[in-house]
Amino acid sequence: MTILLSSLPDSETRSICKQKIESLEHWLRRLIDDTLRPIYGDYFTHEDTAGNRLIKSALAKQVAERQQREPSRYPRKIDAVLIDDAIEILCKPDLYKNHFRDPLLLAFPDGREEAKTFLNRIQAPRNNLAHANSISARAAEQIICYSNDVIESLREHYKSLNMQQEYDVPLILRITDSFGQTFTREQLRQTHQGGISLSYTGTADHNLRPGDILTLEIEVDPAYEPGSYTIAWSSTKPLNGVLDKTKLVLTICEPHVGESFDVQCRIKSNRGWHRMRTGVDDLLIANFKVLPPIN
Repeated sequence: MTILLSSLPDSETRSICKQKIESLEHWLRRLIDDTLRPIYGDYFTHEDTAGNRLIKSALAKQVAERQQREPSRYPRKIDAVLIDDAIEILCKPDLYKNHFRDPLLLAFPDGREEAKTFLNRIQAPRNNLAHANSISARAAEQIICYSNDVIESLREHYKSLNMQQEYDVPLILRITDSFGQTFTREQLRQTHQGGISLSYTGTADHNLRPGDILTLEIEVDPAYEPGSYTIAWSSTKPLNGVLDKTKLVLTICEPHVGESFDVQCRIKSNRGWHRMRTGVDDLLIANFKVLPPIN
């Protein structure tokens, strides 16, 4: 792989590594939150009866301040956790032993010290990427290989958890919009069909007019391979743009004008059965108020 990477332009190598690290960050944040929140609640402030904190106060303070500065970017505290923070949390001896050893076992069969060693090897080149410094082909190879090992281990972990659920299907976990907002599934209203809904009609700041560009981007549970399901954006009114990708970029037109313009996104696995009676596995419905054009 080193030979292959060394033949790529530096900009392309950096782009590949950035994408891989962002994916790894997502997986680590998800593991931490899914594992600790059901047990401890707000694990960033949790203390045991002896006053011992689960997360160091300095780290918890940094995360809280990061979230306060950019609440739209970081709707939850865990969203404000960077990869350095995630590694510190995961490799805390008691947390690794009690919670994270099994999910990471496939990547790190020798335990916490191995996990700490290899995860820390991603940190230094990651910092170079963040500061626009070049990285060697060897460092890029480490980022890609070590990240892939961790992601595959966590993918298998979540597959085993999903198999224990009533319906092992891909769900929408996160939505980002062109208003600079991000929503997690837990923040949205559940529909009677088992999907999720999001209303933008309650505030004038979200009103649209013909000519505006609306973007909605979903994040589907990454435990499922992208090729194992389809994405379909639709509406009761005509839509333009690409309608089968995670990101919808829509130019608002006059036919969209009205008090309630709906945008829907359906997720459908490649299986012969589906969770919802409408023949899909998940559904997002977003509603917008579109005002007439200004003459």
